Amino acid sequence: MHGKMHLYKTNTTYQQMQHQRLTSEQIEKIIEFTGAIDADQVRYVDSFVGQQMALFMPIAGPCQLAVSHLHTHPSHMFVINFSDSSSIVFKNSIYRPQIEKVYFLHANIPHHEVNDSEIPRYVAIFVKPDFWEAQAQAYKNHKLAQTQWATFDKTEELLYSVKQFINESKLQRPAYKILLEALSIQIIHILLRSMLHIQTGESSIVSRNEIERSIEYMRQHLSEKLTIQMLANQANMSASHFTRVFRFETDRSPIDYLIEIRLEHACRKLMSKEQTMKQIALECGFSSPAHFSSSFQKKYKISPSEYLQASIQK
Repeated sequence: MHGKMHLYKTNTTYQQMQHQRLTSEQIEKIIEFTGAIDADQVRYVDSFVGQQMALFMPIAGPCQLAVSHLHTHPSHMFVINFSDSSSIVFKNSIYRPQIEKVYFLHANIPHHEVNDSEIPRYVAIFVKPDFWEAQAQAYKNHKLAQTQWATFDKTEELLYSVKQFINESKLQRPAYKILLEALSIQIIHILLRSMLHIQTGESSIVSRNEIERSIEYMRQHLSEKLTIQMLANQANMSASHFTRVFRFETDRSPIDYLIEIRLEHACRKLMSKEQTMKQIALECGFSSPAHFSSSFQKKYKISPSEYLQASIQK
């Protein structure tokens, strides 16, 4: 997979962040999938919403709806896990999904999320039941169990299609809504085939699990001093080879990518207005508030304090 389709590629600009703040109309659209929710509950979550399918990805903290005790959704939910720090509770049992698995939860089943760390790492796919059932008719000769809960293998084909959906939703190029609907159908059938153990023939898609692992390590250790060698060790590569592969996959160096992750995390923290500038700088891995401010100014062309003031005025 080329870096331009990387699931966690960090190319957000200040102007894009302003655009991504949810309007009342966007919240109404999200509610169709999640049930009752307000903007504050998804302040740490990126949302990518189509007509029949929506994707949600925690970025700087847990979804406040997800951790609400025994809540329900009107949609079916599929979760692709990238860490093992997030568990789900339903029917008085706790399930800890495996990183290589996708888990499915039927619509309207009471559940909630429990996290071992501040930032859970997953993508949640919400699908309207009528749409799911219509697509499932193509598999009427297969036994598709009517279950409330299921797990099955995560595939590179699924990840690739999810990245395409996110990319189209972010860029909003001409005809993007049409493509989102086409990708919704594609993702549904990938999920159905995976649940039914039907071979998908994905050998042509190159996996870069080692790079994903190093990126996950970055996210879990934002406040620490990280070196190229430490990151290369996570990918089981030499430092020089790791740097080359990382740049190919993400279009940037590992250190540049790490700085962008730290800055995006800092933006979320600033918007929450819960910590001082010094606390945010140290938590996000900057050696001092001055270092944080200069890095922020370089990327967003605005100081952290100006960004905070702009968010207050919104």
